[in-house]
Amino acid sequence: MSDIITLADDPDLAHLVDLIDILPRPEASRFWDEKGQGDHSIGAKIGHDLKQILGGQGRPRDVDYFAVHVLKYLGRGNVYISEEKITQNLRGVHGLPAAGRAWVEDATRTAWRLVTRYSLARWRGVTSTPGSAWMATR
Repeated sequence: MSDIITLADDPDLAHLVDLIDILPRPEASRFWDEKGQGDHSIGAKIGHDLKQILGGQGRPRDVDYFAVHVLKYLGRGNVYISEEKITQNLRGVHGLPAAGRAWVEDATRTAWRLVTRYSLARWRGVTSTPGSAWMATR
């Protein structure tokens, strides 16, 4: 089994990349880098992981980081790129509020599935059996 994950390997990953593709392109600094952070911008953080994945070198950690960055910076209730800003900048939907809301909800759900798929064992502890903490309690 390969540690490399491609879009063909994970339909949720492919879907999240499709969602990112209808946001402004990476060079749209007013969307991705509003505070002039350059290499530390939201676009740079998302782009770093995404380039690994799209370049055929994405590992579970890259997918996890990509999904975490989507949750943190574009997901529901984030404080970085608001739902309104996403709505205004979605390509092809012309500022339709329902489309922006749906994009945020879909991206949040999809990113969360990826994070739990690729991080859950690490969060729980690699030596832990699922649910084992509950079996040890009275």
